[in-house]
Amino acid sequence: MAISGGAQANNTGNALERYVEHRLVAAGYVYVGPRQFKAAVYNEQPLYTRQLHAGTSIYGTAIFADFAIYHPQKWPECLIIEAKWQQSRGSVDEKYPYLVLNIQNCHCFPTILLLDGGGYKPGAEHWIRSQAGSQNLLHVLNMAEFQTWANKGNI
Repeated sequence: MAISGGAQANNTGNALERYVEHRLVAAGYVYVGPRQFKAAVYNEQPLYTRQLHAGTSIYGTAIFADFAIYHPQKWPECLIIEAKWQQSRGSVDEKYPYLVLNIQNCHCFPTILLLDGGGYKPGAEHWIRSQAGSQNLLHVLNMAEFQTWANKGNI
């Protein structure tokens, strides 16, 4: 049975999120639910959660981060990791300005954007990478770059 476009996108996007989660666990992070995350940081141990409320969007709606991590030495104010996979051509990359505006203006935390899949327009990748380093958007990385960044002890 063939997988529809939307289901395929969810599968590949979920695979990227599982990759990030695996890297966090390998680095010693412990999962806590989003409701317990803010209280759990007082335990002074590396923690992560998924779908944490990270602010209010430019449209006034709630923003939920793919991952939020806390590390007492490296990320005492927390770090957001957004994982965006686009494998086939479509309009998802046209949502990048909305994503960047929300990260720059509405997220409460520094953010890394993990972008991969190769299905975005070359100009879209170039543009979103050019936004890194402004306000809360620290880096835009692909999987290999994220792996290197993580291997250097950044998570």
